[in-house]
Amino acid sequence: MEHGWLFAERRRRLERKVALYDKPLSRAEIERIQVERFNTMWAYCLTRVPFYRSWRKEHGLPSGISRPSDLRHFPTLDKELLISRSAEVFAGGSTKQAYSTGGSTGQPTKFPRGRDESTDRWANNYLGRAWRGIQPFEPQVLLWGHSHLFGDGLASRIARLRRGVADRLVNITRLNAYDLSEPALRGHYEAIRSRQPVLLVGYTSAIFKVARYIERNTLDLGDMSRLRAVILTAETASDADIAMIERVFRATAVIEYGAAETGLVAMSREQARSIQVIWDSFICLVADDASLTVTTLDDRLFPLVNYAIGDQVEATDIVDGNALELRSILGRRQEIVQVGSARGTLDLSPILPVHILKTLPGIVGVQFRQERPDALHIYVQADHELDLEAVSLYFARELRKDHPDLRAESVTFHQVADQVRTRAGKHALFVS
Repeated sequence: MEHGWLFAERRRRLERKVALYDKPLSRAEIERIQVERFNTMWAYCLTRVPFYRSWRKEHGLPSGISRPSDLRHFPTLDKELLISRSAEVFAGGSTKQAYSTGGSTGQPTKFPRGRDESTDRWANNYLGRAWRGIQPFEPQVLLWGHSHLFGDGLASRIARLRRGVADRLVNITRLNAYDLSEPALRGHYEAIRSRQPVLLVGYTSAIFKVARYIERNTLDLGDMSRLRAVILTAETASDADIAMIERVFRATAVIEYGAAETGLVAMSREQARSIQVIWDSFICLVADDASLTVTTLDDRLFPLVNYAIGDQVEATDIVDGNALELRSILGRRQEIVQVGSARGTLDLSPILPVHILKTLPGIVGVQFRQERPDALHIYVQADHELDLEAVSLYFARELRKDHPDLRAESVTFHQVADQVRTRAGKHALFVS
C-alpha cells in the first residue's frame, strides 16, 4: 500500500483538477493557462535540459510563446530523432527510471522519468473517472494484456505475485484480454457478473467480444446497477462498438486516449464522442492532415515539446490547430489493416485479427503485409504444420461475426518458420 502522505497529495492534486474543470472557463482563459504553464515548463527546459538547450540554438526558438498555436512553428519531435540523440535526452537522467513506448514498430523509445511524475498521471486518470462519479479504490474489472512483460522463471512469478497483491489493494480484478476463446469469454462474463464492478476497463476489441458473447448467448448479467462506465482504451472504437457495449452493459461507454510516454491525454466527458483534452496537462495541436502533436505541461524531468505521437484524430473544438475536444481517435496509419468488403474497404485494428488467430491451437505469431487496400497478407507462425485453407475459413467465419460484409478472398495466409524482427530484435507487427 502506498504511503498515506503520498495518497493524500494525490487526492489534493485530483481535487484541484476537478475544481478547475468544473469552472465555466472560456477558450481564452484556458489558453492563458496553457501559455503560462508552457512558458514555465520551457524556462525549465532551457536551463535544466541539455537537449532543449541545443534544440533551441539549432532552430532559433523563442524564450516563450504568446498563444498555443505558436508551437506550430517549433520543429516537430519524433521517436526516431529522440532515439538518435538519446545521450542528450538522458543527460542528467537515469536510464533505469524511464518511460518506454515498447517499440512495436522498431527500437523502443525511452524518456527520462522523474520520481514524482506518477502523481500527475494518477490525478489525470482519476479526473476522467471523477466525471463519472468514480472514486479511487472502488471495485473495477480490467480486461488487459501485457502478461508477456513479466518474462519467465522466478522473476516472472515474483512480478505476477506483486501485481496480484497490488491489484487487490486497489480493488482491481484483472482478466486476460489476450485469451478470447469461448471458455475464456464465459469466464470473463462470470467474473464481471459476480464482481458487479463500478468500472469496466479494457481493450475495445476485448470488451466488444465479451459484450457480443453475452448478447448472443442471452446471458444474464444480474444486477449491474453499480456500473457507471465502460472505458475503452488502446484501440479505435467505432460507433457499432459503442452501441453494442452500451446496450449490453447498460452503462456509458468512455473513450480513453493516451500513450506510454504521455499518460492519459484525453477522455470522454459528457458522452463517448465528446473526448475532453486534459488541457492543463497537454497542448494538442492537430494539423491539416489530422496528425496530432502533443506538448506536455506538467512537471517532468524530460518534457515533450511538439511531439508527434503518431496518431490521427478528429477534433471538434479546435482553433488555430489547438484542440480542446476530440470526436474520435483515428489511430496510427501503420496500425490499421485493410480488407475488402462488399461495400468497399474495411479498416480494422490489427489486434482483432490477432486475437482471432491466436484462439487457434498452436499459433504463436501473427504478422501483416498490406499489398493493397483490398489485399492483406497474414503470416502465421505455429508449432505444427497448419491447414491454411482451414485457417482461412475459420478466420473469415470469426471476422464476419463483427464484419458480415467481409470478402474472404482479400485475405491470404502464409505459414512461416520464424517471425520478422525489428532492428531491436523485437516482433514486428507489419512487414514489408
